[in-house]
Order: sequence, then structure tokens, then C-alpha cells
Amino acid sequence: MSYLLCMMLLQTAHLPSSRVTDYWVSQQEKQMIAVIQAMPAVKYSFAPTEGEFHHVRTFGDQAKHLAAFNYIAAAAMMGQAPPPDAGDEQGPDTVRTKDQIIAYVKGSYDALHRAANMIDDGNEMIKGTPQSPLINNATRLGLAEEALIHAMDHYGQMIEYLRMNNVVPPGSR
Repeated sequence: MSYLLCMMLLQTAHLPSSRVTDYWVSQQEKQMIAVIQAMPAVKYSFAPTEGEFHHVRTFGDQAKHLAAFNYIAAAAMMGQAPPPDAGDEQGPDTVRTKDQIIAYVKGSYDALHRAANMIDDGNEMIKGTPQSPLINNATRLGLAEEALIHAMDHYGQMIEYLRMNNVVPPGSR
């Protein structure tokens, strides 16, 4: 009896990759939505012009771009075609206002949550996306990680845009 008890105590708990990934999607979603909400609506068209900033996206376009990639990655993770207006990673032309952009970004995180729940512990190979370097080696977990890393790149850029407009980023308050 004591041997069995010892073996049970030595077993480690198992937390599915889908739950861990969904947790990180939630954390990033909170940070990203806070940053997007922090910029005044009149500044969504802001793009830096001084220094080495050539052909960079506006603040609003940054948000739409990261959301479009979220939609593309989530669709691939779920075995679906990406939304037609996300395929170029620019997002829909009809999404222009702050409220519309925030709703588009929130929708992209809803899609990532649904996709994260489909991550299998075997990390099965799936069809990738042309936008991903994982094209021929994609897994749901890999695409989820790529979406999170990609968004953090834009998060950093958007923080800089906030600071250039004298807006204190939510994480620094």
C-alpha cells in the first residue's frame, strides 16, 4: 500500500497545452486591448515620420494587421480558410474607426481562443499558412506561439507610438 501511495505522490500533474496556450492568449489579449484603447481616436492615423521610419503602418493599421494575422493563424489551427479580408494581413478596408478596430482585434482573440482549445498534446502536424515560416512544419501549438510572438512585436511598436503621442502606456501606469 505505501508503494502505491509513493508512486501516486511522485506523479506530476498534467496540464494540457491547450489550457496553457489559452491562458497566454488571454494575458496578451488584455495587454493588447489596453494599449489599443489607450490611444486617442484622433491618433489612430499616426505613423512616425522622423528618423528611419519609412513606409510604416499607422497605429490603427498596426492593430488591424496583428488582428488579421490572428485570424489567419486561428483559421489554420482550426483547419479553416482564413477570412477573405484577412488574407493580405491588412484587415478589412471597412474597419476604420477606433471602435471598429477594437472590435476587430477582440474578434481575432476570440478566434485564437477557439483555436487554442483545439491544440492536441500530440502536437499533430497540420497545414500551415503562406504567411508562416512553419508552412510545411506547422502544428496548432506552433501557429499559436507564432501569433503570440507576432503580436508582441507589434505591441512594442504600438507602445512607442503611444509614447510619441505623450500617452503613458497602460503597463507603465
